[in-house]
Amino acid sequence: MCIIGTSCRRGTSTVFGVMIFVGIMFTAVIPMLLVMNQADILYERRKFEVGRLDEESKYEDLNVYVFNHSGSSESLTLRVENWGDFSVNINRVWVNDTYYLLDDFYVSPKNLLEEELTGFTPVPNTNYTIKVTTDRGNVFFEDSGSIYCDEDGHWKTGMFAIVFYISTPGRGWFDIEIKDYNDTILTDPPFSVHKSGVTGTAIDFFSVPSAGTYHVKITNPNAVVIYENDVTISWPYGPRIESVRV
Repeated sequence: MCIIGTSCRRGTSTVFGVMIFVGIMFTAVIPMLLVMNQADILYERRKFEVGRLDEESKYEDLNVYVFNHSGSSESLTLRVENWGDFSVNINRVWVNDTYYLLDDFYVSPKNLLEEELTGFTPVPNTNYTIKVTTDRGNVFFEDSGSIYCDEDGHWKTGMFAIVFYISTPGRGWFDIEIKDYNDTILTDPPFSVHKSGVTGTAIDFFSVPSAGTYHVKITNPNAVVIYENDVTISWPYGPRIESVRV
């Protein structure tokens, strides 16, 4: 009887030991495995998001313009044109080495947005470089270069120009004719933009003498007119550089 009783007690102890071990597994090891698995999921999700942002950042395509719309030397208008396929969030704008945070400055594809930049006093006889940063980490400079504040505190223009982006399929020379309001041809000698590949984009610009409306006609290498329209440079109420995209 004693031997049988001792064996029963030993068997019961083994069962309790297994139960305690299983309890420890459920209360310690398994939660730890669940946490590690959750951490792996979060890591993979974050890696995917970062990879997606890196991929999308390659396709951000912005034009940035700054002009003095209000007439006050302490105010500038920022215009951002989004020519890409993704919405872009502009999180800050830099004026030389000083930056200003922007809230809710989301520019949808094939659209533009303007913002008044106020709260700074320009230094006379100083050039200012303007750039913006996006939440995907890209930096875009003001397309027409720096702007200049003269000795009287007035913002001065740089050159006036029309920038051409030729993305239409085909390669070769795209002839561009530009006329002013007097119907005088400004592109004499002829002005052409060369596109070396069937795909891709060729970029060039043509300087015009002043703000105003110009008639632009673009002919492809097969002598087919692919663009004909008026382009208006409305400085000081708009950029001194306008874009034509075909």
